[in-house]
Amino acid sequence: MPTSRYANFKTIYDSKTAKRRLETFPPISAEEVRSQSDIIIELDQAQRIDAIAANYLGDGRYWWCICLLNDLTFPFGKNLKAGTILRIPSNVDKFINAIQKRTA
Repeated sequence: MPTSRYANFKTIYDSKTAKRRLETFPPISAEEVRSQSDIIIELDQAQRIDAIAANYLGDGRYWWCICLLNDLTFPFGKNLKAGTILRIPSNVDKFINAIQKRTA
């Protein structure tokens, strides 16, 4: 059986939210980076988070941006179900800059 590429990520307890998150996520909450210009979508079929990022943000490696905006902590190795509503940053560069400013 293949091993997930995320299997070696550590889990961190976030005392602010009382949730666990992967160590790769920035220590920031979704509320801190949400924007009026974010795109709201409803999935019409099951999809992987990296495929959604590739489609909407131009690169599957931006999967974590979608996870952060939607409080998705463990979306790996499974498809998000049809009917799931997601918030997508309208401009990934601005989104990442906002995160960097808040975590600096």
